[in-house]
Amino acid sequence: MIYKIPIPVFYVVLTKGSRDRGRLFKQYVQGYIKMNHPEMEFKKIEGMYAICERRE
Repeated sequence: MIYKIPIPVFYVVLTKGSRDRGRLFKQYVQGYIKMNHPEMEFKKIEGMYAICERRE
């Protein structure tokens, strides 16, 4: 099953001014999912949502 997990706006602020903002933002989101939703597997970002699947 696919889940849409909201991404905290704070991660946008953290990446402001970065030369490779998109890559850094994705790394922050992947870390957020790994730490706060360990049962989920990150797939992609859509808007301000992380698209994930539940690990089995």
